[in-house]
Amino acid sequence: MTSLRKATEGKTMKFAACIVCALVLPTTVLAGPTSAQRKSQFEKALGLIMASSTPGLSTLMREDLIKDYLDAKPNKGQAVELVGGQYFRSTLHEDQTVTGDRTLEACQLRYLKPCALLAVNDDLAAEDELISKDMPRLHYSGEFDLSQIPIIRLITRNRADVQNYYAATAPKAIAIHPWGKIFVSTGNTTSNAAQTVALAKCNADPERKFRDGPCFVYAIDNPK
Repeated sequence: MTSLRKATEGKTMKFAACIVCALVLPTTVLAGPTSAQRKSQFEKALGLIMASSTPGLSTLMREDLIKDYLDAKPNKGQAVELVGGQYFRSTLHEDQTVTGDRTLEACQLRYLKPCALLAVNDDLAAEDELISKDMPRLHYSGEFDLSQIPIIRLITRNRADVQNYYAATAPKAIAIHPWGKIFVSTGNTTSNAAQTVALAKCNADPERKFRDGPCFVYAIDNPK
């Protein structure tokens, strides 16, 4: 009896194992797309949106823009100025939640027109018609306010010269570039001199090397 019971139990265990296999295998077959597959799907979808929203852009230029975006480091965003069909990419933000708005601000400052957001990291921002969005911080005028500075990353906002700008000696000025880089000039003889120095610092930036448009004066003294 003992031997028969063991043999029966052995058959039962094998049968149960087969059931487990049958239950597990379909799950494996129905598994979601791999990271590479998702990236490929995103790349194709992004290409379709770009082709439909900016048909005047050549295939080669579109492919180059997509490749550059895919290769860029997160947190990143891609925007387009729809009137001229011009694109802008913004990268290395500390948080995905702020990347979209900063990318739109950067694009609008670069092209001086509101832009539409295409993607943040590997997610499409819009699947249908792209809509341009006018960014309010680019229209702010008033007393210097750290929270109103557009585009810049937290590490830039926390810089000592930025944090201390309000209390710094005037005449003074700040220049800003669409990359989110700002340059402070304080203790000058005149406001014009402060602006000239700030812009000169920005234009001489060795990292930027005059790419992605000019610099702009953001602040002069402490406007009221």
